[in-house]
Amino acid sequence: MKEVSLKYDDSTLALLHYSQLLNFIGFLGIIIPVILWSTKKKEIQGMDEHGKHVINYQLSMLLYVIIYFILFFLSMILTLVLIGYVFIIILCLIGIPLALLLIVYPIIGGIAASKGTLYKYPLTIKFIS
Repeated sequence: MKEVSLKYDDSTLALLHYSQLLNFIGFLGIIIPVILWSTKKKEIQGMDEHGKHVINYQLSMLLYVIIYFILFFLSMILTLVLIGYVFIIILCLIGIPLALLLIVYPIIGGIAASKGTLYKYPLTIKFIS
């Protein structure tokens, strides 16, 4: 019986990580993990720690994306005076890896959680401790 319960816990933890992929449907990639974390953190062992890492990663990525779009908007304005083209090229080269981080790291975190380990996301600012 204990083994079935442990597998359920690992699959729920993995679901917490995979739910971040819903970012491509709006803010569901932040909302769903917060709901899972807040409702299950006392019931499932490890959910609190996994949830904090996921939320910190999502908030960090949100901050990075906001900064990226501000810089992209400014470079679009600078293209009107012909000096923004260099910035647009540089930002496109930065934007592609940023988008890949939003896909790859949650998958790696989900796989690690399904194996019973905690994945610590790189490039994460610790908002929630």
